[in-house]
Amino acid sequence: MSHYQMLVVLPPTPPDRYYQETATRLAPYRIELEVPQYRDYAAERPQDEGWVRGMRENGTLPDRDGLSWAEVAETVNRRLDQPPGDPNHVYVDEAGRGYFLSTYNPRAEWDYYSLHQQDGPYLLHLPEAAGDPRLLVHDDYEPDPERDRLHGLPHRCDGGPRGLLDFEALREAHARIIGRRHDEWVASGGPQPYWPFPFTPDRAENLALARASALPGYALLRMDGSWTDIRRRGDSAAYWQETNDHLDALDPDAVVLAVSCHS
Repeated sequence: MSHYQMLVVLPPTPPDRYYQETATRLAPYRIELEVPQYRDYAAERPQDEGWVRGMRENGTLPDRDGLSWAEVAETVNRRLDQPPGDPNHVYVDEAGRGYFLSTYNPRAEWDYYSLHQQDGPYLLHLPEAAGDPRLLVHDDYEPDPERDRLHGLPHRCDGGPRGLLDFEALREAHARIIGRRHDEWVASGGPQPYWPFPFTPDRAENLALARASALPGYALLRMDGSWTDIRRRGDSAAYWQETNDHLDALDPDAVVLAVSCHS
C-alpha cells in the first residue's frame, strides 16, 4: 500500500467540472472495479511462479523442476480442495498454460484519491494568473513544513489550464532547493539525501534530476485516457523526459490537475 502523486490531463473543462471529469477518467483504474470474468494467466513455466515455489518448499507439490501446469493444477486443486468455480482453482488451457478465472480489474491502480494533496499544493501558476477562477486552489492547507517541498513559495495551486500554469518556475524552484540541499549535504557529511531520486556527488547532475522530476510525479493520465507511470515505463529518467515533453506540448486550454493517489 502506498501513496503517490500523479497528474491528470483533461480537455478544456469548466472549473465546476474538474472533480467530476477526474472521477470519470480515473474510474477505469479503480482497484475495486469488477470486470467481466477473464483468464488471468500465470507464468509460462510453473517454476517461475512464487506460489509454486512456495508449495514445492512446503510439500504441497513435488520439489522438482520441470513440473507441468497440468501436474500443478491436478495436485493443488485436489490437495487444497479447490473445485472449478473456487476463486483459487487452477485451470489449464488447450496449450497447457496455467491460468485463473478472475474479475479483478487488470488495469487497477488506485483505491482512493484526492485533488487535495497530502503535502501542500503541487503546482505553480503564473503570477499574473492569481485569482483566476479556472485555477484549482485550496485554502485549507496546513502542511508539515518538513514534508512540503515548496513550503513558503507563492503562486501555488493544484491545477488549471496549461496556459495558466508555470512549469518552468516549478522546475527552477526544485533545482534551487536541491542545490541548497546538495551543498548542506556536502558540508555536513551526513547521510545521502533523497528527493524522488538518490543524490549523487555531482551537483550539476542533482540539479538536472531535480528539474526533470519536478513535474511528472509517479504517473500520468493523458487526455486520451491512457495511463503511464514509472513502473510501466521501467525507467524513471525516460518516464520523466516523455512526461515533461507531453505536458510542455499541451494546448493552453488543456487542464492539468494534480492528484494524490493511494493503492
